[in-house]
Amino acid sequence: MNDKQLDQLLRKYTDSENFYQEYPNALSPRYQSMKKVKVRGHLVYRFKPSSVNESGIVISKDSRFTSVPPYVHTNVNMNYIYSGKCTYIVDEKTITLREGDVCIFDTDVIRTKKKIGENDIVMNISMSNDFLSSQFLNRLAQQSIVSSFILSAISNGKNHDNFLIFRTKGKKKIKHLFADLLCEYYDLRMYSREIINSYLVIIFTELLRIYQDDSAHQKIQLSNDSSGNIVDILRYLEKEYLHCTLSSLAKQFGYHPKYLSHLIKEKTGKTFKELQLSLKLKLACNYLVNTSLSIQEIAEKVRISNLNSFYQKFGSTYKMTPKSYRDTFGNNS
Repeated sequence: MNDKQLDQLLRKYTDSENFYQEYPNALSPRYQSMKKVKVRGHLVYRFKPSSVNESGIVISKDSRFTSVPPYVHTNVNMNYIYSGKCTYIVDEKTITLREGDVCIFDTDVIRTKKKIGENDIVMNISMSNDFLSSQFLNRLAQQSIVSSFILSAISNGKNHDNFLIFRTKGKKKIKHLFADLLCEYYDLRMYSREIINSYLVIIFTELLRIYQDDSAHQKIQLSNDSSGNIVDILRYLEKEYLHCTLSSLAKQFGYHPKYLSHLIKEKTGKTFKELQLSLKLKLACNYLVNTSLSIQEIAEKVRISNLNSFYQKFGSTYKMTPKSYRDTFGNNS
């Protein structure tokens, strides 16, 4: 399947869409057999993709020409605006997503979707908990402390009212990745499942990169971050970890150092020094793999001036010496 064939498939009317055009403003007959559940004091519909636990993910197109009353999903749910736009009401706030935008809803996020029209094509990707933990968390949590915090909140958090909104501004890379993902899904062949999983990991990584580059236009709402600051604090720390101290970080965000220390430990499970050290050692690994700098020079560049301390901390984290790491993973290995 190519992009043109995919577009024709997605724009073709489904039986449900024919029904909604024939009976404007009607609700789907399936609602009659669905029981409402109470979520945080609200009675809502709960949608459950039939095969998500077996396959890991299920992708479908949302029906056009209809709205959706308040609902939640049994699984983490990603919506991609393939074409047009879509308006949701989340926490009594109206959020309109446009072509190329992506939203990711945790299982207990209550939302309503307004009626979408002819050109409004919304792709719905439901992911099982096993898929999230095995594919996303293990591979993406290692990328940065920000991605680790966000992914842990979604997949391991006690509360499940988290949601992420990424406004991609029509980035071609995101569009091409989703097109390739959908073509692979609708034209299943050998190894398709592995390829689909890999596309999703790449897509999520690109979305996190968009957030890192343009956080002002994205929305990250996590129940583990009621103050709305911890993600920004971690993001700042990732940029300034070589130079900032706990005191300077606290000053940047208007906190007392002791309070900030407690906040970071409470939200991430790690201390400021532990997070800072992990970032320094990741940079050291990059130098080991991609340069011929001496171990002493690398230790100085990552601001661990005591060489013995550098060896001890590196060995404790990676279970090998810096030289062994270079020999194993270096470009000349």
